[in-house]
Amino acid sequence: MDYKFEISLPENSDFRCEIAVGGEQTFQQFHDKLVETLGYDNAQMASFFTLDRLGNRIKEIALMDMAGEEETDALVMDGTKISDIIKPGCIELEYVFDFFANRYFRIEYAGEYIHDSSAVTPVCISCSGDIPEQFSFNDNKNDWDFEDVTEEYDDNYDNSFMEEFENSNYDDEDNPKDLYDDELGGEKYESLDDYIDRL
Repeated sequence: MDYKFEISLPENSDFRCEIAVGGEQTFQQFHDKLVETLGYDNAQMASFFTLDRLGNRIKEIALMDMAGEEETDALVMDGTKISDIIKPGCIELEYVFDFFANRYFRIEYAGEYIHDSSAVTPVCISCSGDIPEQFSFNDNKNDWDFEDVTEEYDDNYDNSFMEEFENSNYDDEDNPKDLYDDELGGEKYESLDDYIDRL
């Protein structure tokens, strides 16, 4: 049996995608078709999650096995068939594609996929709407916000030491004060570099 799934974003009703996958095919193949369809980088981490009736995540189907030896029941995409998971009590999944921001697609079983013998699954049946960026580094931007980081650094930077040094060694912008070392009998130095050189 071949399965038809509808993929959508929880916060965006415009984006819709339908993908058909064979029941004997794996979640790895489903993942590969998703990544290909959306134009995502397939080297990035992703996971499917089964859900309970309240929408809580129950079991992870990971791209690679990250579990320790104790967790022998961990599921991996390339070793888990679609028919092993999709059953009458489990017809909805979540596909997390951006772990840092917890961004995911809702994946719902949409019935059996009927096709002629020449069709090869997995296959994208349709896709409409704006495809979301794979990563969101900022809530409203698709790149790092260097300007905000710089402003925050400037606000928090303690420049009191430099102000004290400049005020103590310069009468004005063009006339530096003489530097002295009291421990060496008040020997006069022309500059801080001169003092360091003589140490």
